[in-house]
Amino acid sequence: MTTNVEPSADPLAVLYGLHTQLRLLVSALTVAPGTPEVTAMLAGLADTTGQATALLAAAEPETLTALRRAFGYAKARRHNETASELVAAHGRLSVLLRRDQPRRPEAVREPTLRWRLEP
Repeated sequence: MTTNVEPSADPLAVLYGLHTQLRLLVSALTVAPGTPEVTAMLAGLADTTGQATALLAAAEPETLTALRRAFGYAKARRHNETASELVAAHGRLSVLLRRDQPRRPEAVREPTLRWRLEP
């Protein structure tokens, strides 16, 4: 199952599509990593990543880096590492796409944290 992202007037639409693809692909990769469906989903994710490259390079370069590492791991059939990088990319995109508290421009290279554990 792939989610094709159609070009639209909203420049963020491709990022929302990428976010959805990441969520679905991580689940599929966890359950059935070597299947043709996962291979097709990775190809769809690569296409969407290509569409989002310029926007990610400007707004969230660490997400782009995580996606590139994930594709490298996928090519090497290192499924756990692939899933880890996709989860990292999904988390960073989740923070970027939050409508209530968008990411500050100076926080682009900060790690994505949703909570802190007290020592």
